[in-house]
Amino acid sequence: MKIITSPESIYIGLFLASLPLLYYFLKPSKKKTIVCVPVEFTDEELIKQGFTAKRVPDHIDVVVIGSGIGGLTVASVLAQEGKKVLVLEQHDVAGGNLHTFEEKGYEFDTGLHYIGGNLDDKKRPSRKIFDYLSNDGIEWQRLGDIVDLLVAEGPNQARDNIAIESSQRALCDALKKRFPDEHGAIDSFFKIAKEANGTFQFIFGLQFVPQWLRGAYRWWFSKRLRYLKTTTTEVLDKLTTNQALKGIMSYAWGDFGEPPSRSTFMLTAALINHYRGGAYYPIGGPSVIAKKLTRVIESYGGKVLVRAPVSSLLVSPDGAAMGVVVKDVEVYAPIVVSAVGAPTTYKKLIPEPHRFRVQHYVNEFDSTSQLQSQCSLMSLFIGFEGSDIELPQYNVWKYPSWNHDANFAANQNGPDAPFCAVFMSFPSAKDPTYAARHPNRHVAIVIGSCFYKDVEAYKDGRVKHRGAEYEALKAKWQERLLGEFLKEFPSINKSSIKFTELGTALTNDYYLGNYKGAIYGLGHTPERFQSDIGSPRTPIKNLYLSGQDVMSCGIVGAMFGGLTTAAVISPSFFKRLGGLMRPS
Repeated sequence: MKIITSPESIYIGLFLASLPLLYYFLKPSKKKTIVCVPVEFTDEELIKQGFTAKRVPDHIDVVVIGSGIGGLTVASVLAQEGKKVLVLEQHDVAGGNLHTFEEKGYEFDTGLHYIGGNLDDKKRPSRKIFDYLSNDGIEWQRLGDIVDLLVAEGPNQARDNIAIESSQRALCDALKKRFPDEHGAIDSFFKIAKEANGTFQFIFGLQFVPQWLRGAYRWWFSKRLRYLKTTTTEVLDKLTTNQALKGIMSYAWGDFGEPPSRSTFMLTAALINHYRGGAYYPIGGPSVIAKKLTRVIESYGGKVLVRAPVSSLLVSPDGAAMGVVVKDVEVYAPIVVSAVGAPTTYKKLIPEPHRFRVQHYVNEFDSTSQLQSQCSLMSLFIGFEGSDIELPQYNVWKYPSWNHDANFAANQNGPDAPFCAVFMSFPSAKDPTYAARHPNRHVAIVIGSCFYKDVEAYKDGRVKHRGAEYEALKAKWQERLLGEFLKEFPSINKSSIKFTELGTALTNDYYLGNYKGAIYGLGHTPERFQSDIGSPRTPIKNLYLSGQDVMSCGIVGAMFGGLTTAAVISPSFFKRLGGLMRPS
């Protein structure tokens, strides 16, 4: 590629890159008195307030659809910026993947299993952001020096395992000891991963560029964005031919649902760097995050209401969002933020007379498989008893072999095919307060890969009443996952297990509002990040997207999606965000 160095080109590039910054820094902001008052509800009451028209505050500034971390983040920020925010959640509890549930005395998490970002250091950006969003309401437990234990075992793979340590130096040394002929490839991998991890700041900057200028932005920063446009396989194949080493380097593909041949290398790099310094878990469980952010929203005059399914946007004749419809109640607001994903927003929430405005995104999504997440998940929740059981804080990832693409392809051969990945975790071992709430009780979650096509035939049945055939399929999957779990943890006696329940892709759709089981939202492929379908600005004026489709999946990715959208809406927060994202 020819590198352009002429002064004129440099000045043009600097001008293009600075336009969004100039807009946000030069745009005048109106000063407004912001009032914060204590909220008397308990944390549990806050996240379970059912929707009624009487509970909707007067003079709402912003309606947010969806109370996952992407929705709660944008709501918390805008509330602190002086806007009255209403958050609407279709489930009976706020939090999305942050919510926890209790069955027969066992408390389970659903979507937050570990987070990186040096959260025990209040000067680091991730911790500063969580503190800002929650008014210093969340404390974190570090989970030890081992983040993940990887196991490869299958019909054509003798058992092999390696621990992924939080110290990158220790991990690098362990890999070099294991692969003595691959020192150059290992050094190059960590060097490239560090470089690729810097891509996120340019994706962040892209979200503030006007639609007509986004192509120019991508062209100008094409060198910086090259690992965004490159698959994990393309990078690893240039480094080594050793399949085991490539499999270990790309082991975290299950965190975003795309095998190496489909995934953008940027995310592989981001995961490698994200857990440097360790993994963390919120003390009190993931629902603490939802509770504390909800308290902030309500203390500034907002409201978070559940059992509030939004059926449609309200759109003016000239194409501007002006509210939503909830249970046949029209709720008006000058700004609407959808945190339920781009496909759901564009395919289900736009009124018929205005669908032409978003049809190009619908067509692009339907015709481009690389925009669609290919993999879904099933989750087995296990509750068991015991007083002297030592359980690990790290997670276990298990694969049939180190060839993730071959595993992924084989898994699509039908519901009886081997799982291409199984994830095992003990939430009760991660939260130091769990034992006090549930003495002598422990919980595990075992997550297996699955594909929507295997359950799509049952999608129209009522939840928990989808028929004997569906229940038989679930029972078969449950037995297989339970077998994998007991094999990895033989100290747990099957007789001590008192509760099991399996949720499939259809369960995710029902409780979390996913689109066709796509728990990770849009596909995390190079093509997805070349598309504008996840842009926070939409073709409907005053309608914005938030959450994982804006930046990336995961709790932190969706949170940054919320921060981005908040900064697009509120220029004054754009200035504050710069301070939050810099280490103190």
